[in-house]
Order: sequence, then structure tokens, then C-alpha cells
Amino acid sequence: MQAEMSRLRVVATEAPRPVEPEELDVDEVPSPGGYIREQRQRRGLSIEQLAIATKIPASSLRMLENDEFEALPGPVFVKGFLRCCTRALGLPSETVMELLYERERAALQARRMLAQRPSSASEAIPVTAPQAPRVPERPAPDGGVVRRALIGLPRANALLWLMIAAFVAMLVMAAFDLVGGGSGPST
Repeated sequence: MQAEMSRLRVVATEAPRPVEPEELDVDEVPSPGGYIREQRQRRGLSIEQLAIATKIPASSLRMLENDEFEALPGPVFVKGFLRCCTRALGLPSETVMELLYERERAALQARRMLAQRPSSASEAIPVTAPQAPRVPERPAPDGGVVRRALIGLPRANALLWLMIAAFVAMLVMAAFDLVGGGSGPST
């Protein structure tokens, strides 16, 4: 009799004890990227072969397998890449998603424990939200009075539709005028 290896289950026999912040390590939670790497290697596939099968760049797959999720475009892409890899490898996507969610829960719990722990001013750890990369501003266009006046106007598409609407309104008014002019009262 063979045991099913595609699903991981943890069965607790005792009530869980509170975890101290020093004991909590995100690396203890099984890694979704490591699971994908292990399954890929079991099937004898290279990263390049998986990249061809999934249409995901090999560099992104390497980051995914190394759990470097911050280097990838965003959480939505990470989840999509993981699901795509599981499909290509013939794995249940729920297993990998549960590994990802468990890792996120462990990281969140570690951050909460660190935030609740009293710390002295010398041990203070700055917590900052991830910043979006700054896009350099384009230099202001150098032009005459007409160019500066045009900058404040609506886009060309909006002006085009406005002109088309005005033209249609004029056609409708002209049609009503022609129809109404021929059937008026005679004197």
C-alpha cells in the first residue's frame, strides 16, 4: 500500500503552546518554491524545460523556486506562477497554495510578535511599507504659448468624440427643420 505524498498534513496531538518570537522562524515552514523544485527534479525536468512548458521566464522560475517572491512582480503573479507550475507538473494546486498561505501566516505571526515585544530605543527595528519604484519625471516640454495652452486641454480622443456628437446633433436639427418646414400651415 502506498501513501499519498502530494498532500501534506500536520496532525496535532496536544494543544499548541504559545510560540516565542525567537522560536518562530519562517524558514521552518515548508517552502512552496522548494516543493516545486523538488517535484520538478523528481520528474527530471530542467528549469528551461519547465519555462517552455509554462511560458514563464526561467529567471522568474529560479526566483520562485528560491522563494524570492519580493523580486517577482507581485503576489498575484506569484500565485499565478505557482498554479501554472503545478498544472505543468501534474500536481494539485491546493497543496502548493496551502504551503504559500502557511508561509505567509508564519511571517505575519513573526511580525506581530516582534511588534508586540517591548524593545529599547537601541533595538528598535524600523518597519516600513514596501515602496513602489520611483518613475523619473519627464522634463516639462519647452514650447510656446500655444503648446502650454494645449497641455491643459482634454485628450485628443475626447475632443474628437465631442466634435462627432456636435456634428450628429446639427444633422438631427437640420432634418427636423426640413421635415417641419414643408408641412407648416399655409397662408
